[in-house]
Amino acid sequence: MLLTGLVTLLTMMVLSPGREQSKADRYPQVERPAQKDRILIVAPHIDDEAIGAGGYAADALAGGAEVYVVFLTAGDCNRISARLLHKTLEPTPSNFLSVGRTRIAEAGQAMAALGVPKDHFFVLGYPDRGLQTILRNPNAIVRSIGTRENAVPYAQALSPGAPYTLERLKADVARVVTITQPTIVIAPVPFDRHPDHSAAAAITDIVLADLNLRPQRLGYLVHSAWMMKSWVPRPNGALLPPARMQAFSWATYPLSPRAQKTKDRVLRTYKSQRPYVFLLRNQFVRTNELFFIHQEATAAETTYVPVSNRPDWEPAR
Repeated sequence: MLLTGLVTLLTMMVLSPGREQSKADRYPQVERPAQKDRILIVAPHIDDEAIGAGGYAADALAGGAEVYVVFLTAGDCNRISARLLHKTLEPTPSNFLSVGRTRIAEAGQAMAALGVPKDHFFVLGYPDRGLQTILRNPNAIVRSIGTRENAVPYAQALSPGAPYTLERLKADVARVVTITQPTIVIAPVPFDRHPDHSAAAAITDIVLADLNLRPQRLGYLVHSAWMMKSWVPRPNGALLPPARMQAFSWATYPLSPRAQKTKDRVLRTYKSQRPYVFLLRNQFVRTNELFFIHQEATAAETTYVPVSNRPDWEPAR
């Protein structure tokens, strides 16, 4: 009986894309990027760029626009990846550093698959699961809880050896913004439940304000208790905001089958993220991408604070 009910539920999920699409159609549409646009995607971890805006980026590149990506961390504190890559239950700091190097290599492969030139993406290498700590302790040098490093340890990074401080992180982000001169900036939403994501949103806007720049701002949501990961592929389903956030200022960007295929191919590049990448593809390779439009924020949008900021919190991926 339980198995029958589960099969029925999964069947209903797979076979009801029309209702989802109808709800998605109620939101305004994000315009297709123009040839003159310069788009900067801010990714707290290596793969967030594809999750949040992979289809949009593919269309932008196809239309002649320039796309840049900045990875704030190397995603080197993923305990599951460290365990699987090194076949150990207790990963060491060197194991986590190996994860970081692996993910940086995958980022290069993913950018090639997407069509982003080598000089259009930047790895900063700040501490995974440490961005919120840096933001909240502006005068401190932060130590990574995984690698145990307190400075950027990767030779491929924009500023190897830079201390893990808010001043240096902002300086590196400002350097990327100055190089790219974006007309559109896509970063996490400030109310994402993952502390690295909410911190990335804040840091992005602080840097833009410091530089007195006002590009179009779009936000993407990855982690939410109301945005459950899917156990079945939903390529014909629409991506919708969680029920609690439906009144926020969302817009949708429709994805063609070609853009969906490109987004899926880029996500599959991140082999070190198995098994997460399976769930992420099911959840985020849909008929559209969902973007938060930065205007005058409502009280609900500004007070939705991440609930999992403990330093020992294990992210969803």
